[in-house]
Amino acid sequence: MRVDVTPTHDVHNFYLRWILGYEGPEKARLERLGGPLTLELETSCYIDLSGARHDTAKVKVAIWPHAGPQNHGQARFWDVDSRRRFWVNLQDAVATKVVDFLWAAKPGSVGKDGVTISVPEGVARREPSTATGS
Repeated sequence: MRVDVTPTHDVHNFYLRWILGYEGPEKARLERLGGPLTLELETSCYIDLSGARHDTAKVKVAIWPHAGPQNHGQARFWDVDSRRRFWVNLQDAVATKVVDFLWAAKPGSVGKDGVTISVPEGVARREPSTATGS
């Protein structure tokens, strides 16, 4: 499973558009799960569909099923670093957490309510060095 991303921007916003692609037998395995599979990513500096700004938010990405012949998605941010963190987390989560779940789940194991895989924003900040030079 892979995510092809396209970062774009206008005067006020930073966008991240993506297409989720399935490889090999993944699509058949998703069909046999029995229910929907969703990825929920924490993010910051997010702008929702109505234009409201959120310091923190959770963005849901439908893995299966999806509308249309391809699985497209879009998120909007006001901070380029937030968009970059979301981009990295999306690609990492799809390639690891979603694929691991897909291959570990048995056919029919997902109920009608589905499964949501949550991913924290995961900003790792290092403390400044306290070493002093002489």
